[in-house]
Amino acid sequence: MSSSRVLSALALGAVLVCGVAACNRNTTPSEIGLDLAAMDTSALPGDDFYDYANGAWQRNTEIPADRATIGSFYRASLETERQVTELVTGIAQSTPQADTDNARIANFYNAYINTAAIDAAGMAPVQADLARFNAINSRTDLSRVLGEQIRADVDPLNATDFNTENLFGVFVTQGLATPGEVLPYLLQGGLGLPEREYYLSNDPDMVRIRGEYRAYIEHVLTLAGISDAAARAQRIYDLETQIARGHVTREQSEDIPSSAAVWSRADLNQRAPGIDWDAFLTAAQLGNQQRFAAYHAPAITRLAALVASAPIQSWKDWLAFHQINSHADVLPSAIDQAHFAFYGTTLAGTPQQRDRARRALDSLNFYLGDAVGHAYVDRYFPASAREEVQGMVENIKAAFSRRIQGLSWMADATRAEAQHKVETIVVGVGYPDSWRDYSHYDVSATDAYANEINGERAEYAHQLAKLGHPMDRNEWWMTPQTVNAVNLPVQNALNFPAAILQPPFFDFEADDAVNYGAIGAVIGH
Repeated sequence: MSSSRVLSALALGAVLVCGVAACNRNTTPSEIGLDLAAMDTSALPGDDFYDYANGAWQRNTEIPADRATIGSFYRASLETERQVTELVTGIAQSTPQADTDNARIANFYNAYINTAAIDAAGMAPVQADLARFNAINSRTDLSRVLGEQIRADVDPLNATDFNTENLFGVFVTQGLATPGEVLPYLLQGGLGLPEREYYLSNDPDMVRIRGEYRAYIEHVLTLAGISDAAARAQRIYDLETQIARGHVTREQSEDIPSSAAVWSRADLNQRAPGIDWDAFLTAAQLGNQQRFAAYHAPAITRLAALVASAPIQSWKDWLAFHQINSHADVLPSAIDQAHFAFYGTTLAGTPQQRDRARRALDSLNFYLGDAVGHAYVDRYFPASAREEVQGMVENIKAAFSRRIQGLSWMADATRAEAQHKVETIVVGVGYPDSWRDYSHYDVSATDAYANEINGERAEYAHQLAKLGHPMDRNEWWMTPQTVNAVNLPVQNALNFPAAILQPPFFDFEADDAVNYGAIGAVIGH
């Protein structure tokens, strides 16, 4: 079931628990925060409660051309987008003091929306990277460059995000089997399609998609002015197919207990020969790191062997394509449009790309999320709303604790451990208590490509800085302007960003019963 349907049902389920409160306040349902227009009261709730609760909305709502889905999250996202647009355009049109977060926001936004300048620059911004790849002449060179490309761009625990176009992805938090020790997790990567089955399955749709993907690679290389595009595209596709064979399955990726292996520096050499690990780790700024969480241990072994066996020219072509592909939005419009045609339409089924200004907000939220978030909560999220939700959290925790205490089937030791988890859970509401420092992030007003590259490096440095220190249980993994919530299992923590604390999930003016039926259900879940 989609999240929009679940949350719509939860919100409308509040009708049942709000009746007494509504009567006591002598108010109508619409006055206490219920969306009556979404309901189809001609349907019998006992026959089809979903239709009763959401029937009118289901029949009258169309999915916009630039969206693949629509639901409760879309409604909250529209309002958040309106607020962030108002906020960011105001900053971008002002003259912020240099070397401030507002200046970084303005520079990033203005460079991103200036497609005329991006088109005029052509492929010049990426030429230094392409030359770096072309200069690879040995397996040691290859290992070093592969290490230089590594970024903190995956999150297997909090977001089930396993995808990176780099050969490996890095994630930094406490190890699954090493309480108190923060480790760099190494995950499999290197694919341009979502996962291994797209390359290996005989399903007709998968066969069709990978044929279109190979054609897309050739098209992008041609647009980038790279010679022998067809031959290079075939080499890239063939290499990725070999990489896919080395990957573990999606099911294995999601089997967290089996992914708790910890490897030493010596283990990398012994268990994953093929990469010059000294060159790789030094280039990846992990030269002094002695222990690693080998999240995808079998894949690390197989991909390292592939570094030694696959032709160096194939790797050089692969590096060039993925550098272009992963930054298509800040390269000439023809490349950007080709990227959307494949990833947006062919893969996701979205017929129309969002306008440039909206995409600029998405990119800002990705690279300068805390800077935008700090300004967002200052303007749109009152402290009183945070306090009310914090109170709801405490009430829900207390109710949960009482239920645990009353479970007759639970052993005493298990009950004590469960109660300890409830007592010690850290719940972040609205925004973090401390904000990211972006002072080392150089943001240009004229070079959108450099802004993305520098942003990736800044995020990577931020994550690596956690090594050698105790895990911060108050660390946030979402920005305040994100319409979502997250469970952080290793931290035993929850984050509820400010943007989800608005209708239809939370309304500061609504009856308590409605809020407990909506955001309360999300918190409890």
